[in-house]
Amino acid sequence: ARTLAALTRAFTEDAILAVDVGNNTYSFGRYFECRRQSMLMSGYLGSIGFALPAALGAWVATQEPQTPWEGRKVVSISGDGGFAQYMGELTTAVKHGMAITHVLLRNDELGKISKEQRAGAWDVWQTGLHNPSFADYAQACGALGIAVRETHELDAALARALAHDGPSLVEIAADAELV
Repeated sequence: ARTLAALTRAFTEDAILAVDVGNNTYSFGRYFECRRQSMLMSGYLGSIGFALPAALGAWVATQEPQTPWEGRKVVSISGDGGFAQYMGELTTAVKHGMAITHVLLRNDELGKISKEQRAGAWDVWQTGLHNPSFADYAQACGALGIAVRETHELDAALARALAHDGPSLVEIAADAELV
């Protein structure tokens, strides 16, 4: 809830937000206070990895002069499982100077699948992830990468990433069971 409250404070009313599927989406829907932002979602169709490619497309659309989209900030939000599906596309954003901020909620598992397994009273099976430091990965790709481990770091990290003139990624440590 504190993470999504920080996102609510950070995003301008005209931002374009691309949201992935999974626990991050449930948390977003429950805790984010949407004002007038434009939302891009796959409608819970299980299309894990939707957010970053959707943000790439939204960014291209914002480059058309004299359109309602011109100059709007583009942000994508996903979990670590979703980002890992298309993390190579961060290099596309770097190559083309796309000012996209990606907010990554890292819980080191496919949290929605784990939650469904727990709800069915089944063993949690094959949902753990072995992740790199995504902030370091972003830096290696040429983007700004910021790792957030403590709640008090959220506002400054988001402000820095959103102000960056190019692609940025904010990796936020999250608990898979807190949805």
